[in-house]
Amino acid sequence: MSVKIHHIVTGELESSLAVSLLNSGAHPDLPEEDRRPFGYRHDIVRRDGSVHEGVMVPVPVWLLEGTDRTILIDTGLGDIDEVSRMQSRYGVDFVASRSADQDLVAGLAAHGVEPGDVDVVVLTHLHFDHVGNNELFPNAEFIVQRDELPQATEPPSFCMFYYPEYAYKVEAVRDRLRVIDGDERIDPAVRLVKIGGHTPGCMVVMVETELGTVCLTSDVMYNYKNLELNWPMGSFWDLPDLMAGYERLHREADLIVPEHDWKFRELFPTGTIG
Repeated sequence: MSVKIHHIVTGELESSLAVSLLNSGAHPDLPEEDRRPFGYRHDIVRRDGSVHEGVMVPVPVWLLEGTDRTILIDTGLGDIDEVSRMQSRYGVDFVASRSADQDLVAGLAAHGVEPGDVDVVVLTHLHFDHVGNNELFPNAEFIVQRDELPQATEPPSFCMFYYPEYAYKVEAVRDRLRVIDGDERIDPAVRLVKIGGHTPGCMVVMVETELGTVCLTSDVMYNYKNLELNWPMGSFWDLPDLMAGYERLHREADLIVPEHDWKFRELFPTGTIG
């Protein structure tokens, strides 16, 4: 059985141009319209009623079908109100939202999977929107890179998108956490590759499918503009590592899938690769 990859959306987050592209993509040879990510708009209304330009991006998890064990990539966006309150304490007022059809449990059920069926959860990194539903998976082993843990459990004040109030999401699965350091194959068709760059231990997932090797980039690439322009996002830990990672993805993958872009559903209307 060939491996299929299912895109399950757990909510949406507002992203500014500055977050989407380093230096907002400013370049004399790049017109403004050519650096705007898919879905860029001028009418995002925040909770205080103010209106802003930017893009509402999906927060997905990825369910792998056809692997030896049931594998889920990340756990997505948790309670929306909790996330909004938490971010606001740090001066982040971006919109977090979830529609009725963006329920993780229902999204899994559409593919015949219940939370208790998940054997492995790969935490590509430990930003809040990738660990928000960890506690839903009582039987899963959780895999994370060693370099991610210090920022997630005791984040320095300058580390974006790690919040001390959210450390409990990691502690909730501490007894089932398998810490790795570097690349690792977890299935004949699935390989974890440590890139870093976006965060100290950010990793991508290489999946063998009938379309070839598919790279699920996590936040190494936010959007298809990062891919198209070879231009990184504005949130990074180590820029040289990040750009070396871009080169590696191009060498090793046949299909590269950015993490936070609704354009994916334009390219794959069913939400499934393979």
